[in-house]
Amino acid sequence: MAVDFTEKAKRYQAIDEIIASGRKLKWNQIISELWDKYNIKTSRTSFFRDIEDLQEKYQAPIDTDFETSGYFYTDPKYRLPRFYTDENAAKAAKLIKTLMDMVKGNPLYKEAQEVFESLSIENHDLSIENIRINKKPDNDRIIFVGAPNKSIPAETWRIIDEALKQNRVITFVYQSLTDPRPYKRMVQPWQLIFDNGNWNLHALDIVKKASRRYSLGEMKNIQMTKEVFKLPKDYDFRKMTRGSFGCMCQADYLDYKIHLHGYAVRYAKNRIWGENQIIVPDKKNPGPNGDGIILSFRSNQLYSIQHWTWQWADEAMPLAPKELVDDWLDKRAKVSKMEL
Repeated sequence: MAVDFTEKAKRYQAIDEIIASGRKLKWNQIISELWDKYNIKTSRTSFFRDIEDLQEKYQAPIDTDFETSGYFYTDPKYRLPRFYTDENAAKAAKLIKTLMDMVKGNPLYKEAQEVFESLSIENHDLSIENIRINKKPDNDRIIFVGAPNKSIPAETWRIIDEALKQNRVITFVYQSLTDPRPYKRMVQPWQLIFDNGNWNLHALDIVKKASRRYSLGEMKNIQMTKEVFKLPKDYDFRKMTRGSFGCMCQADYLDYKIHLHGYAVRYAKNRIWGENQIIVPDKKNPGPNGDGIILSFRSNQLYSIQHWTWQWADEAMPLAPKELVDDWLDKRAKVSKMEL
């Protein structure tokens, strides 16, 4: 049965405060005070279970007085650490669960779950699977929204996970957007990348001797070979990308200049889009509302920047480099020829 850690934490904290008061109240008196003072309703069975948990899991020095049968701490200075009972900790745990649920169903989730729960052994009885997210408006004030993930077979996850751990070459059948038909690939799997709701594998195509990115959802008939490879020294995909446009990147670095006005200006000012970013007023073309700017930066993500600029087509106009300008003009020409 799922446990709402927030409710459990509140009970622990309240019981701790009552026992620490030194009044040596009996179990029925404590249950009554939990309801009257803390608005916490609990049963006799649940109360004794909580006392047992506090003693065994948190080493709370709880005992009962021989004469009054009232509860007290054998160490008067003991208090249950706030980390165990603080409601903010429970909220943080729920936040972690919500975030982890975005990647549920793959080995990364399982490993993160094991780490989370190994820490709970030392701290409190908290399991990712046992945290209940109540379907109430006040419990859904922080959420994560992303693009829907394409279902990825468990076997694909298993093989890629093993290949990454052992640095083993894998093979699979794959068809990219630019290929007329699928064909077999042989690659060195270097790094898994979660980008915009999709899982990608950055790998070295052994035949083409070039790095490529593959969507896990498009991999078919994946197999792990016996061939072992050596990962490039200090490899990290994040060092290869210079910009905030996802995982698509090229070898060439280009200097970008983009005119923006309207809402796009407010949006652009809140982020760093690339190296050496500069934002200045566009005095030559201030835009309809006089708020025009020129956003300049350096990046190696041409393909993604082409799509991003066109996304703001009514409020953006590329000024440089030529590759970006030509792509934007080509898209505009094609749209102008379309009939409604």
